[in-house]
Amino acid sequence: MGPNVLGYAHPKVDEAVRNSIGDGNLSTLNAPEEVALAERLVDLHPWADMARFARTGGEANAIAIRIARAASGRDNVAICGYHGWHDWYLATNLSDTGKLDDHLLPGLDPTGVPQNLNGSTHPFRYNDFEGLVSLVEEKDIGTIKMEVMRNQPPKGLFLQKIRKLATDRGIVLIFDECTSGFRQNFGGLHLNFGVSPDMAVFGKALGNGYAVTAVLGKRDIMQAAQSTFISSTFWTERIGSIAALATLDVMEEEKPWDGIIAVGNGITQRWHELGAKYKLPISTSGIPSLSSFTFNSPNNLAYKTLITQQMLTQGFLAASSVYVCTEHTQKIIDDYFAALEPIFALIQECEGGRDIIDELNGPVCHSGFSRLN
Repeated sequence: MGPNVLGYAHPKVDEAVRNSIGDGNLSTLNAPEEVALAERLVDLHPWADMARFARTGGEANAIAIRIARAASGRDNVAICGYHGWHDWYLATNLSDTGKLDDHLLPGLDPTGVPQNLNGSTHPFRYNDFEGLVSLVEEKDIGTIKMEVMRNQPPKGLFLQKIRKLATDRGIVLIFDECTSGFRQNFGGLHLNFGVSPDMAVFGKALGNGYAVTAVLGKRDIMQAAQSTFISSTFWTERIGSIAALATLDVMEEEKPWDGIIAVGNGITQRWHELGAKYKLPISTSGIPSLSSFTFNSPNNLAYKTLITQQMLTQGFLAASSVYVCTEHTQKIIDDYFAALEPIFALIQECEGGRDIIDELNGPVCHSGFSRLN
């Protein structure tokens, strides 16, 4: 799922966590490491002044939305991307169970979500600035929450236009960097585009597998948290903060993103070469550190299932996407493609008439995450 940018069980991160356990991991007071982590993250993001911490991406996004609604004084939220499972997000499907089809799993049933949240969350497509403007004008949007980039790059100054729109309309702009943060650079991906949000959410890579997430924000926005109630016993637990500080130390020292990006680009190129060799048109998408491919065929999901099934027999947990980490050595990549090539050859036969269903040991997989971005 992407947390282990430094590979599984990184020795320096694990050592820091082991040392913390002996001293006690939770007490009545906030741990000093939480303050140190807040200072570190704010230093990396000059636009930010304050931080709140949680343990999962979904609850961090819920915290951000609560604060943003308190700061803007408006309930309605415009979204572009996947932001967790909480009521505020799944409420998008209350009026139409297909509204999240291009953001998450198609056909999600919002059973259990209060009906009075209907009409409070509205999706827009990535790079469709005019569509967002229409939402803002029609729905009295108080918060724009989006992933900076997922499957396609911003076009036509898309992010800059959104920043100006939010500023002009008094809208709180939140960048959800749970997936993209600390994968392409030392901090949020938005730093690469030179666009600063009002708030940003980080998770996954921040603790290299340990549970820690962060909500950063401008002081005038974050102070709105004082007018509402946001609290949890385990948000001040030390292990997450200690793991995050150790992870940031390793990242600052090793600067892993350059190597990760190079490996990701190399994998993407070899997917295209393999597709061309076996006359299988494929499409690739995503940032280099999280790249994926699909077959341009009605049988794409069956082929994805076949790859997962066959690669498992070769010792690879692999389907059609890769979260690249520092431990993806050239040998691992070469062995991966050596195992993958015979499957492409079999898929070529299936495109020529061989029945793909006969090759599967179980049902075809579901479509997975579908996204507007």
